[in-house]
Amino acid sequence: MVLPNANPTKSYWIEAAESPLRVFRSTVDLPKETDVVIVGSGYTGAATAYWLHRFTEKNDSLPRMLMLEARDICGGATGRNGGQLRPHAYSRYPKWSGLFGPDEALNLIKHEMAHLPAFRELLDHEGIAEEVCFRLGETFDAAMTEKAWARLKNAYMTMQRDHGEDGDVIRDCRLIDNPEVAEEFTQMKSCIGAVVHPAGQVWPYKFVHALLRIVSQKGNLNLQAETPVLEVSERDADGWITVKTPRGDVQTKAVVHATNRWASHLLSDFSSLIFGCRESLASIKAPEGFIKHTGAQHWDHIVNNYHLQLPSPYNTIILGGGKSVIVHNPRNSILNDNEDRQFDGLPEFYQSWPASDVAHWPGKDPAELGRQLDEGGVWSGIESSSIDGFPFVGAVPHHDGHFIAAGFTGHGMPRILLSAAHITPLILSSLGIEFTPPALVAPYPPLPKPFHLTSDRIERLQKLDAKAKYEADMKDALESAKEPFCNTERSRPKMLR
Repeated sequence: MVLPNANPTKSYWIEAAESPLRVFRSTVDLPKETDVVIVGSGYTGAATAYWLHRFTEKNDSLPRMLMLEARDICGGATGRNGGQLRPHAYSRYPKWSGLFGPDEALNLIKHEMAHLPAFRELLDHEGIAEEVCFRLGETFDAAMTEKAWARLKNAYMTMQRDHGEDGDVIRDCRLIDNPEVAEEFTQMKSCIGAVVHPAGQVWPYKFVHALLRIVSQKGNLNLQAETPVLEVSERDADGWITVKTPRGDVQTKAVVHATNRWASHLLSDFSSLIFGCRESLASIKAPEGFIKHTGAQHWDHIVNNYHLQLPSPYNTIILGGGKSVIVHNPRNSILNDNEDRQFDGLPEFYQSWPASDVAHWPGKDPAELGRQLDEGGVWSGIESSSIDGFPFVGAVPHHDGHFIAAGFTGHGMPRILLSAAHITPLILSSLGIEFTPPALVAPYPPLPKPFHLTSDRIERLQKLDAKAKYEADMKDALESAKEPFCNTERSRPKMLR
């Protein structure tokens, strides 16, 4: 049995939000039965609950939903990620085109890009855009080495070659190949060039808590914090699935597995398909409006940093990556679930970043953390790692009444909302509940083929040597660790200095 760590490091997102739903329980006792149990209270679970509500609100057929969370509400990956709603607008195009062809690669990109207007429409409809610090704008990939610039520029040019300068997506992207202009736009010192494209940002924890509040107020969602699911059964002859918890058992007609990295805890089919990977972020105090755009710095295909700045009154920079430190000991990250620990050397690295990397930084050196170190100043989180790089979305083969959206590989923000919209009609159909898709989902592209969960995909991926894949990932990290940009004074953990 694998469950999340009981005492994770504290995240700025969670501590600063001070949400009343943090350890919320709708009722003292668990209900004996319900229509749907959603396991997990992060972005996937909340989006699924929201869509189940929206799909049925006009039909007077609202399903009874029970959401069970092992720890605090949204205390996992969504409460610990980077907050960037940042599609892969071009950067994965060569790889995806090589795997699936130009058209399917473009479909994958369009699905991610569609999350920008989808977020805008949903948040405007619910009137919570300001509450969750949502903004749309431009983001950048800043090349910090010639190697990185060659890779980024090639991805952009390959997509442009295949789909033309006026293609649906490529026309919204642009190259900045003048170093002076690139540095001015990105605010990153020593930036060689950059690719710019549309993106957004959001306070992910507040977003999830807002959705759960909205659905709970409709009266058909029972929310239960600190209630780990220990086991789920198959459907019995009467159509019931038994969900076992330390607080008692619940009978349900459907189970939604919204646990991302932890999916294999309840579904052994995924034990060699979805793994954990520990990452880290920090909060840095900054002058109001100082960072103009979200963005990422790239030195090679592994080593990067990424950041955004929250609006007033928070003004805090959320900074992640730190890969120039992490690659020296990749076992601290890859196949590692120890989110109760800090990475050696990363707090100091993060505090040195503004003065070292940001042009015209007016603040202190080292920078002040947004909160005390162990109170949300620097934190760890566990992202999922899918063996083929794509999530598993759909009805679980050979497990009647079980549905899943998991394995988002650290890139869930521009994938989960519409993936949850895909599984919602599958769930409702299995329950025999009438539904009407809301207008919000109508204009957006269907789920990309590589996301679909099928028996063939599971059987094919289970034959892969998962151990070899992750050993290769560790080897790649150690190769990056030899590079000069990973051997500056601030990038080498103390034990290696």
